[in-house]
Amino acid sequence: MKKFVGMLLTVMLIAALALTGCGQKPQDTSKDNAQSAAGETKQETVYPMTIKDDAGRTVELEKKPEKIIALGTFLNTLYDVGGKSIARCDVGDESTLPEGTKDLPTVGKVYNINMEKVVSLQPDLVITEVGIHDKYTSVLETNKIPVISLQMKTYDDVIRVYELLGKVCGNTEKADELIGNMKKNTEDIVSKLPDTHKKVVILYVTSQDVSVKLDNSIAGNVAQILKIGNIASGIKPEGMGAENAPFSMEKIVESDPDVILVTTMVASKDKAEDRIKKDLESNPAWSGLRAVKDGNIVYLPQNLFLSNPGTKFDEAVEYMAKAVYPEVYGNVEE
Repeated sequence: MKKFVGMLLTVMLIAALALTGCGQKPQDTSKDNAQSAAGETKQETVYPMTIKDDAGRTVELEKKPEKIIALGTFLNTLYDVGGKSIARCDVGDESTLPEGTKDLPTVGKVYNINMEKVVSLQPDLVITEVGIHDKYTSVLETNKIPVISLQMKTYDDVIRVYELLGKVCGNTEKADELIGNMKKNTEDIVSKLPDTHKKVVILYVTSQDVSVKLDNSIAGNVAQILKIGNIASGIKPEGMGAENAPFSMEKIVESDPDVILVTTMVASKDKAEDRIKKDLESNPAWSGLRAVKDGNIVYLPQNLFLSNPGTKFDEAVEYMAKAVYPEVYGNVEE
């Protein structure tokens, strides 16, 4: 009997310990679960990486590039997402260069690259611009140097290029942050648009002539985002992929835009005004335009509209919004 009672007490003790263990406060794994969840959504950079560039080429990167040369505006894009270049182009205004790049070796002007210098630096990736650096692709390929050719003219281009270079550099979080801020600011601006939309003509002034900007230009794309009517929409471009079309005073008079926007690549606003005076103001039809009579001619800044401003695209949107709707957004000088 004593033996039976002893065995019974032993069984009861074991059961009690088991119940106590089940009733213990479970270990807090929320942090681990959160990390796991984050890991599932985080975009990891995996090599080899296959890239379809904007020239229609398929490029295979066997490993993460360590010696990149980014030409033109892509230098800024690369540094925005935490990447680095081993060289840069010569630029007229060095204040536009990313921090820490002024002392980099140069490989010529944006439109005239010194390919011998590029090849001598033995990069493992060169980033070029469609339409500007196409002639250099075969040279790089012959020298076994990977090259991706990109295009960044529109708002959607900015998102796509930043996502790609963020992935190449293994810094998708930074790219996503920059894109997210740009999207939010742009959406805030668009949300304030009036119900009645205005019409504009976007002139492009060079030292030789005046043309108009189409929807596939930076300024044209900004006008689309702001639902502004570009009177040049639908006009045949000067050439395949071109963003300009010949100037037509008859078309402008017919549409009589609310605002005349001016983009230019000449050195100063004064020189652009001189070209307009020479080519346009002698025509009586010009002075009869409503925008001219009301003084609604706005020169768009080169840093926002001549070359793509990247994730500062929202600043271009805000500038044009002020130029066309000052009654809503305030004047451009403010």
